[in-house]
Order: sequence, then structure tokens, then C-alpha cells
Amino acid sequence: MIDINHLPGGATGERTILVLRRHWITLFSLFVMFVAVVLLPIGTYIAIRYTSPAFFDDAARSVLFILGASIFFLYTWLFLYQHFLDYYLDTWIVTDDRILNIEQHGLFARTVSELRLHRVQDVTAEVKGFVRTVFDYGDVHIQTAGETQRFQFEEIPHPNAVAKMVMDLAEKERKEHLEEAVEEFGMPKKA
Repeated sequence: MIDINHLPGGATGERTILVLRRHWITLFSLFVMFVAVVLLPIGTYIAIRYTSPAFFDDAARSVLFILGASIFFLYTWLFLYQHFLDYYLDTWIVTDDRILNIEQHGLFARTVSELRLHRVQDVTAEVKGFVRTVFDYGDVHIQTAGETQRFQFEEIPHPNAVAKMVMDLAEKERKEHLEEAVEEFGMPKKA
């Protein structure tokens, strides 16, 4: 579990309610791509061996093929590592006071956004498609009244339950802020 005290702007006594990441099934396409990419040089080797058996008799051609395949595999690992980091480091944290949106962009860029729960006005869960419906994952959009664009939790598990939980937390937080304002400024007297 992520310790909320290590994140910027935390209030004392703030509790982590949800830590969300993309659904694990979204890695399936990355796995299929990995298998295809691994089989590509092996398939190329078999095809060359079948069509012209004497091709690898020359030592220079063998070395160049091995060098090319090695470079290909290195770029493949870098590509897959970058996509896995993007999957793993994109995190959405819901506390009892705020929502944190941590998004990784490439290897060396990260964006951290924060939204106070009492500012939430609308929460929408969106599940589109057969696979998303079967595995119960989708997007959750959180809209505020301000000019800032809405927060989006992408491809998270159980989006309807998360949307309901965020809306309930927002209602609770708004009531607490209203009670604080009433206590601080008092109620106006009726004439």
C-alpha cells in the first residue's frame, strides 16, 4: 500500500481509501505482442534456412544475422519495459480528502495532479465493449465545476463501484466543509 504521507500536500490524519491501477487484462495485448516479436526472428531464421540452406554457411552472414537479431531483441525489451512501466506507474489514489492522479509519460516524465473531494460534481463510469463488460473494467470520469479538465481513471477494475464510492466520499466531504463553514462564519440571522 502506498503511504500517503510520502506524497505532496497531505493533511494530517488523511486515510487512503483506494489505490487503483489499470486492469491486469490490459497487459494481455502486450503479452501477445511480446510473443509475436519473439517469434519473428526465429521464424525469419527458419524461413531463410528453408529457402536457401547455404545462407548461413558464410560466417559473416551468420554474425550479421545474430547481431541484427540481438539489436531487435534489445529494442523489443526496451519497448516492452516502457509499456509495462506506463501500466504499473499510472496510479490513481483516492483518500478521504482528495484524489491523486499519477501518470507516467514515457521513461522520464511523470504528471501528478490533485483534486479535492469537495470540488467533485459529477462522477461517470464508462464500460464500452464486450471484453470490458466481461472482465468488468472501464473508465471513470470525474468532473469539477472549475475550468480544469476532468480527471480520468483509465481501464480500472469495477468502474461502477469506484464511481459510487467516489461520489459518496465527495458528498460526505461536502457536508463536512459546509458544517465547518457554518461553525466558522455562523448562520445569518433572519430579519
